[in-house]
Amino acid sequence: MFGIGWPDLLFIGVILALVVKPEEWPKIGRVVGKTLRTVREQAAPVIREFRSLSGDLMAEEKRPAPGTPAPDAWGPLPQSWQKGGESPLDSPDEKRHGG
Repeated sequence: MFGIGWPDLLFIGVILALVVKPEEWPKIGRVVGKTLRTVREQAAPVIREFRSLSGDLMAEEKRPAPGTPAPDAWGPLPQSWQKGGESPLDSPDEKRHGG
């Protein structure tokens, strides 16, 4: 989460243990626990929604866009194009106007 791993959390804990008085450790523990519980409760619906959306996207079949020929209908380009002739995609108007 946010690129913070166990070694980082351990380091933060050691620093807090050195800085904060031992009498205040239980109070800090309660505050941290309540904060983590609140964050989990607030994040749970969002996480569930993302998991649901991800599952829906993974289960959905990939369909070609309307009007797109099926892959079986795709063939090689015409011989003139393969031999360096005119592109079948170029329009004659472009050649006349120098475009």
